Parts: sequence; structure tokens; C-alpha cells
Amino acid sequence: MNTLFRRTKASIIFLGIAMTLLGLAFFINPVDSILFVVYCCAWAFLFAGVGTLVGYFRHDPADRGAANIVLAVLEIVCSVYIFFFPGWSTVALCIFLGCVVFVTGIWDVAEALSFRKVEGGSWGLWLVLGIITIILGFLTLFAPFMMAEAIMIVAGISLVFDGITEIVLGVRM
Repeated sequence: MNTLFRRTKASIIFLGIAMTLLGLAFFINPVDSILFVVYCCAWAFLFAGVGTLVGYFRHDPADRGAANIVLAVLEIVCSVYIFFFPGWSTVALCIFLGCVVFVTGIWDVAEALSFRKVEGGSWGLWLVLGIITIILGFLTLFAPFMMAEAIMIVAGISLVFDGITEIVLGVRM
């Protein structure tokens, strides 16, 4: 049990250090960090495509579905596209993120309004945060390059704070 505790403590401290360093990199150099994230997505698509392809051929021919081979080819094609066109892939990633943030903001506003009818308490703060989220999503959709750098800076700050928190937690264990 003591060995497991020491390993867990060391893992938490190591995770905190890694998060802090990654956060500093995102904060100090957001443009290259965006490309790093885009290339990580490309590698993830490539590994997923190869894994899906290998899984397709490992199954019994009677159990093979055409959807798996189509998915594998699509994943590999996406990875190749991202490798050859990282700028456009960055825009696509930011637009996708903008859509997610925009829809989340709409959902938050709807929740705030429904919460007002039920509870009546702090729904105003939720409404304001929902409206801010909608605005950020809108900005990300229509100015993806400008917002991409801001997103990486905010993500960097968040990772630094989270990393320091993990280190402190690990040391105090």
C-alpha cells in the first residue's frame, strides 16, 4: 500500500510538472502551440485510422462491416489533409470549437431562464455567463485566427494554474 501511495504521489507531481510546462509553452508561444495541437490531432487521426484498419482485418470475414473500412480510410485521409494543410486545419478546428462554444452558450442561457422559473436565485449570473459564452463562440466562428491565439493563451494560463495545483497536492500527500 505504501508503494502504491508513493507511486501515486510521484505521478501527481509529474503530471503537475508536465501540465505547468505545457501551459508555459502555450502561453509563451501560442502560435506554435496551435500547430502542435493541430499536428497532435493529425497523429491521433492517423493512429485511429491504422487501428481501425488493423481491427477490420483481424476480425472474422463474416463479422467485417463496410463501415469500418470507410471509417479507417476517412481517418487516414483526414490525417494526411491535416499534415499537408495545417493552416486550414487550424481554421477548421477553431470553427468547430466556435460552434461548440456557441451552442453551449445557447444551452446555458436556456438553462438560466428555466432555472429562473424554478429557483429564482442566482439565474442572472448564469444568464450573463451564457451570453458571454455565445459572444465568444460567435467571435471564434468569425475570427478564428484571432481567437485561436487567445484560446491558447487562456489554455496556457489554465494549465499553469492546474499544474501548480497538482504539484502542491502531490507534495502535501
